[in-house]
Amino acid sequence: MAKHHLSVRLIENNQKHFNSDALSGGTALSIDSELCVNLRGRSLSCKACTNLCVSSALQLSEDAVTLNADKCTACGACLPACPTGVFSLHGFSPSHFLDELNSHGEVHIHCSAGTGKSDGFSIPCLYLLDARLAAAAFAAGTRVFHLAGLHHCAQCDKGNAINHIMATQNRLTQWFGVDSAPQIIIPTALLIGQKKAHHQDEEQLPQMNRRQFLQRAGLRIVAGANPCSIADEEDDTLPSPQGFNHLSIEHQRPVEYQSLLAEKMTQKIPELPWIANEIPWYGRAINNECNSCLVCGQRCPTGALQVEHTDTGRGISFKTELCTDCGLCAQVCPMDAIKRYKIKDMAEVIAPRSVLMYRHHSTCPQCAGDFLPQTEEETLCSACQNEQALENEWLTQWIQ
Repeated sequence: MAKHHLSVRLIENNQKHFNSDALSGGTALSIDSELCVNLRGRSLSCKACTNLCVSSALQLSEDAVTLNADKCTACGACLPACPTGVFSLHGFSPSHFLDELNSHGEVHIHCSAGTGKSDGFSIPCLYLLDARLAAAAFAAGTRVFHLAGLHHCAQCDKGNAINHIMATQNRLTQWFGVDSAPQIIIPTALLIGQKKAHHQDEEQLPQMNRRQFLQRAGLRIVAGANPCSIADEEDDTLPSPQGFNHLSIEHQRPVEYQSLLAEKMTQKIPELPWIANEIPWYGRAINNECNSCLVCGQRCPTGALQVEHTDTGRGISFKTELCTDCGLCAQVCPMDAIKRYKIKDMAEVIAPRSVLMYRHHSTCPQCAGDFLPQTEEETLCSACQNEQALENEWLTQWIQ
């Protein structure tokens, strides 16, 4: 497993934000590059982490996730952003964070920059709080989040998390509605200041003619269709790979941000007030075009798709709650046999693992070998089919 570590210089009272292992080893950010969509698909299709890295400490290619430790500030913004759980931060665990909240209805959370805060709960940076984690806390009983340290965001070397927090609240409102969603309390003065700054940035944008505007808008629409997509104009910053590193594609691990929310759904707690068609999960189906190559189950980084082997055949199973909709399965499928659909019922999310495709072994009557038929009409293995085709072609030529 390829990992990179970042040495962190602890200042003031920030030691309480890191565990003893991190202090003794001087490390904070770990990268499990074998889970990266780009490496597994051998295509630079996801830039979710670098799009949020304010210090430009991360660089991506089809062969590596590279960290510049001198630039990294250990803000942790890459943790919830990554769809496959490549990153982890010593001293912060989403599950431990939920345990500490202990189902309190109203909580105070402050970041490492919040000085003089002895009450409430501390996390390294507010970038680590995303809608899934807040929804999991909401499922456990937390309805109001008071955030301290936002006044420092504009000057913080970890980056300004205010827009991220606003987007998190908007996502919660989208999922549960204005009246039912948990509330993240942001000081009004900060909201006004953020809106003014955004307006000033728009005014300072260079003027474009109509053609340039339409071209730029088109690129944004294409990029917006897939949050992991990359505009062509940004692709020229990375060098071409000079050969690939060895990659264990069968290494799988659930994304904690995703699985924690589903876990709360299975516990005996009141059901969350999801708005119709807003459940943040997508299902997968496999059609008859599948050729049983099993590559989707082998390369799925979260374990949502898995290869199933038995004495009588083999197939692909799927567990909805583990799927982060990274899109890798459809990307690597050679037959375009995997289809994505919107989940509308939470019961489907927490349902047991189901089999999407299964092919029974057959015995070839010509060579007596076992093979996996692609259709019900297929009676010969591929090798014997080729031999028969060649024989038929020879007979046809001889008769003529």
